[in-house]
Amino acid sequence: MPLITWLVFIFFSGISNAIAEETEADERFGPHLELDEMVITGTRTEKKLLETPVRTEVVTREEIEQSHARDLKEALEDVPGLILRRTHGKQGESVGMQGFDADRILILLNGERLSATAGSTVDLTQIGTADIERIEIVKGATSALYGSEAMGGVINVITRKPKKPFSLTFEIDTGTYGGKNLEEAALGGDLGAARTMADLSLVRSRWNLKLTSDLRRSEGFDLGGDLFRTDGDETLRWNLDPRIAWTPVGGGEIYLSPRYYFEDKERRSTTQVPGLGLSRRKFLETVNKWHVTVGGKIPFKNGSRLSGAVAHERLDNVSQQDVVESPQIDQQRTAIIALSRAEVQWDFPVGEMHLLTWGAVVGEETLKQEQVRDEAAGITNVQEITSGAKRENIETYLQDDIFLSDWFELLPGIRYQNDSDFGSFVAPKLNLMFKPAAFVNFRIGYGKGYRVPNLRERFFFFDHSALGYRIIGNPDLQPEESDSFQLGLEMWRGKTVHGEISLFYNRIKNLIDTRLNPEKSLATGLQIFDYQNVTRAVTQGAEFSGRFLFWRYFTFKAGYTYLWAKDTDLDKWLPQRPRHQVKAGLDFGQSDWGTNIIIRAVYQSKEFVDTQNIVTSPAWTTFDLKLNQSTGEHTTLFIGVDNITDKHRDPNRSEFDDFRPNAPRFIYAGIRIKL
Repeated sequence: MPLITWLVFIFFSGISNAIAEETEADERFGPHLELDEMVITGTRTEKKLLETPVRTEVVTREEIEQSHARDLKEALEDVPGLILRRTHGKQGESVGMQGFDADRILILLNGERLSATAGSTVDLTQIGTADIERIEIVKGATSALYGSEAMGGVINVITRKPKKPFSLTFEIDTGTYGGKNLEEAALGGDLGAARTMADLSLVRSRWNLKLTSDLRRSEGFDLGGDLFRTDGDETLRWNLDPRIAWTPVGGGEIYLSPRYYFEDKERRSTTQVPGLGLSRRKFLETVNKWHVTVGGKIPFKNGSRLSGAVAHERLDNVSQQDVVESPQIDQQRTAIIALSRAEVQWDFPVGEMHLLTWGAVVGEETLKQEQVRDEAAGITNVQEITSGAKRENIETYLQDDIFLSDWFELLPGIRYQNDSDFGSFVAPKLNLMFKPAAFVNFRIGYGKGYRVPNLRERFFFFDHSALGYRIIGNPDLQPEESDSFQLGLEMWRGKTVHGEISLFYNRIKNLIDTRLNPEKSLATGLQIFDYQNVTRAVTQGAEFSGRFLFWRYFTFKAGYTYLWAKDTDLDKWLPQRPRHQVKAGLDFGQSDWGTNIIIRAVYQSKEFVDTQNIVTSPAWTTFDLKLNQSTGEHTTLFIGVDNITDKHRDPNRSEFDDFRPNAPRFIYAGIRIKL
């Protein structure tokens, strides 16, 4: 690690020197830093990025387009400190931060919760980027503002709203995994993936309408040359997002926002069965998700604003396991997740020093899951989630944004939550921002984290007795709690230089994990794993990030994250938490030529796989290259290479103990048309 330490030292020495000197830059000649971006997630009220007392990181629409990000996972790849990894048991992607895994990170779409396909984790690949305006990331406990699941942080996806009388964006791209393409792919053996996206918006008088379609197809890939097995799923993902809104005479809006998502996946594997030889299996999965929101916001003359929404979402997930040598579908699992939620928020100023925010939430969640097995002994039906699994909650929160002076802002807040099975809990928070100079922000934050066990952890029943084990939910689980402390220093110079140093400390108790239950195992003669409140843990570390423009056309950005994450009960390192991460990039932008070139690099250190710290997953480094070329007022051509050095996990090693990237080198090209 000495090399990384020196790189960080040199980089921030350059940042401080650049701040000390006047840096000339002209936005016409290349990229610039969007420091005036309006954000909302950290405070639930709109503020400029440099003026929010809660540290917020933003991925802009421009960055999404220039990096050719197709889904939320790809859009988050450059954000320092975010750990992106495959979802176990499914070909999906999840995100962690500050030592918290994906179950403890809240994913929002326009401030609304998203359902998780697996009942606990949101799959980032299910969220297309076609209509994303920006992505806001807030790290650390935010339960006081957003309730349960927000122990580790919040990622809020903000979609675009119509602004012009007519706007149309159309984009298509396709690419190849080279020799790792599947030969029988429907797109042809030379192509591995393709995307078609269209975004249409209209504004007429007081009405506006938006319709977005985002279709992404991957033919899968094979890392090891197996004639049957696939390492990447064959997938079809489709997001359809219409929205219609009306603006009253006094301002604000009333809107209707239905959404639909469809997914179809196939994966193939081979297994050696004693006495039978090689067994070939297909894993098939479909997802249908329907969502509708009716909401609005009304401003008042005294500066206050009332907003609210009612939403319902249903997700149907059907997965099948088919042994090719048998004539029937051997296993089928059906899961149905339903979410209903109503929320109201009132923002109102009190004098010149206070902006109060009050809100209330009522929610309900249900989960059903059933498995059907067709075996020699007959058909067996297994309820994998206890019948009637349900959660209801009522929450209210209050926040006071106190402007003590132009250079000092205080932000206390508190949230009361009552859960149908766990009673009441109060989560406080306090944020402070101090401006010792015109180009410096100093932030301090504390938040109480709180997470109610999800329905899967409480009511799951996964029976693999034929293989000698079961996984059982635990209805007696207690909520997880955490104390989160954040400390940050931010410096900038105009729109050309920006740097941050952030420290964090999180103390967690009642952490839920799956462990072997000796008593139940002895009684059944099987290995019985159940969910238990077994762990107290501490995660702490530091994050350095910054970017600066030089020679008018170039932007260099980098981030280094150090993470210390330990199970304090076992005195062991928490698994799947790499100690070191470096993300760096160099951009070249010349507006007169219409040219933009991006080089990206990511390094992640080795990490433990198991709780006993015996098995490790290797360190890895990847490089990406992106090129955008404008060919006129409305058209942009782009090409790219993801994972230039073809660094990926070992196909001969279990995917559960090799966390290196799954996808091999991918070369692609596309066109974007804006009218």
